[in-house]
Amino acid sequence: MTHKQLSITLLAFLLSATASLPIAAAAKQEAPPSQSVTGKIVGKVSCQVSSIEKNADGTLKKCVLTENKTIPGADFTCSANKPMTLDAEGNLAQCTLAFDRSYPDPVGVVCDDGHTIDVYPNGNLAKCTAATPKTAVLVGGTCAVNQPVEFYSDGQLKECTSVTGRKITETNTKEVYISELTCAPNSVVAIHPNGKVAKCTPTDAVFMRGKGTCLANEQILLHPDGKVQECTYTYPLYQNRSCKVEDRASFHPNGNFKDCTLPDDKQVGKALCKADAPVSYRADGTVASCTLAAPAEQAPGKVIPAGAVVTIDEKQVLTEKPGTAPVKPTPPAPPAATAKPAATPEKPAATPEKK
Repeated sequence: MTHKQLSITLLAFLLSATASLPIAAAAKQEAPPSQSVTGKIVGKVSCQVSSIEKNADGTLKKCVLTENKTIPGADFTCSANKPMTLDAEGNLAQCTLAFDRSYPDPVGVVCDDGHTIDVYPNGNLAKCTAATPKTAVLVGGTCAVNQPVEFYSDGQLKECTSVTGRKITETNTKEVYISELTCAPNSVVAIHPNGKVAKCTPTDAVFMRGKGTCLANEQILLHPDGKVQECTYTYPLYQNRSCKVEDRASFHPNGNFKDCTLPDDKQVGKALCKADAPVSYRADGTVASCTLAAPAEQAPGKVIPAGAVVTIDEKQVLTEKPGTAPVKPTPPAPPAATAKPAATPEKPAATPEKK
């Protein structure tokens, strides 16, 4: 190649490179700006500004995190772009796990990431979603995977979905006899701190001596000593008109009815308690509160209207619960007055014709 040819080739290359520079610069200017979320540091966390909720004293109550946040001392990480809630003292109460968290015994469960985790003020686990089976001796089997598991603050199991059934022996006390029952598999089972079942769904009806029967396949709550606390109630071997059947009823520790729906109107002193409305009983069986089926005199010259909820003390004195008086319907507005048509003038009496 001659010197002249080399100069022409070099010149052409320089012109080509120069011509491409404005295009590259233009392309760079047209690139869309990166999307970012406006964050703000509140205390020791970075929150999305639009999500910040504060307490009356100005401290942080809740926000959506802009980045993962590892909780000191608790050894788990809250996920970015998910809500985080603090209690009144500023301790973490709830967030979404960014990574699985394995808890040693007595908790003995792996919490699944991507799910909400609840935490006690002391930093101990309160609730999470199980990523692995949890062996639950107290429940009589295993807690299901991918289902919520709850714990007491000391790490003992409180509630989970049991994969297997749990048989509960009969409770035979002076006050009330409870027949043996079996908690259905794949149902929620709760445990009292003393290790006894607090809640489950029985596979068969539960007989309560002197009170009636709890329906099968309906959730039942039990007192720590094994007696029924709440269930869907049906008739005993004899008629008992204290509570409506096929409805929820709760019981005092001595086995007597506590809260339920009244099946019939019931006269209690000056009060006529309304059927198909809530009624509360004391442990001795007397009515403590009900809804009035008819007006009742509270004192001379003072009447409590029908529909109001009243408390009834041991001497059957009535007291209306605030805010329970029935709202009087607003009377309809009178129809708008219609203009009367103008009176038609009377025709003058006809003049008799002259003959």
